[in-house]
Amino acid sequence: MFKKPVLEYESLGTTPEKKLVSSAKNFIPDWYKKITGYDIKSPAKKSVKACVPFLDAFNSGYIITLAYDVYVRIDENGVPDLEWPINVRNPMSVRGEIADSKLVPAGHYPKEFTWQTNVAWAVPKGYSTLFTHPLNRHDLPFTTLSAILDGGLVMTPTSNVPFYVKTGFEGLIPKGTPMAQLIPFRQENWKSENKPGLAEVGLIHNDLSLTVFKGWYRKTFWVNKQYD
Repeated sequence: MFKKPVLEYESLGTTPEKKLVSSAKNFIPDWYKKITGYDIKSPAKKSVKACVPFLDAFNSGYIITLAYDVYVRIDENGVPDLEWPINVRNPMSVRGEIADSKLVPAGHYPKEFTWQTNVAWAVPKGYSTLFTHPLNRHDLPFTTLSAILDGGLVMTPTSNVPFYVKTGFEGLIPKGTPMAQLIPFRQENWKSENKPGLAEVGLIHNDLSLTVFKGWYRKTFWVNKQYD
């Protein structure tokens, strides 16, 4: 029987509140839950709530949460500065000058900060992990940059993970806020090739999906992914 791979992690500290890694399915934002999936009077009118792949992005992998409160303050020069509680052992750092302006996401201050994740984590050899900003979480007042790490490496809890603060934001980023998303995947060698007729098949699938009000993709192709 195929053995389920394990993402191993350890948070700094031993108290229950120091569990900083959890399944991404536990972090579906309230604003998404409030969206109506279908128009009651016209069920053919669908919203993003009816899109299973969109929900899968929320549910995939694991979330690392912020270990302490962070306050963003805009100084007299219009530049963000960060504050955190005095007893934080592993605070974030400020790089200030950036390597290249193209690193800065649109709508963010051009000042680079780095998270201290306070989490050591690893996946087995033969697997890799996409480390990225929580998917579809454009509501967060910052953007974490992305990276891919290969299995076998134990990521240090004092790693410096770059992020940028959104322009105009000033206020509290509370402890427990999703900081990054970890999505493990198996290492495989791929190639791409032109496939004549594939577009036609795509159109057929689209037409079939439109023969029902909902559920065609879920019933036909969707696979339940488990991240415990």
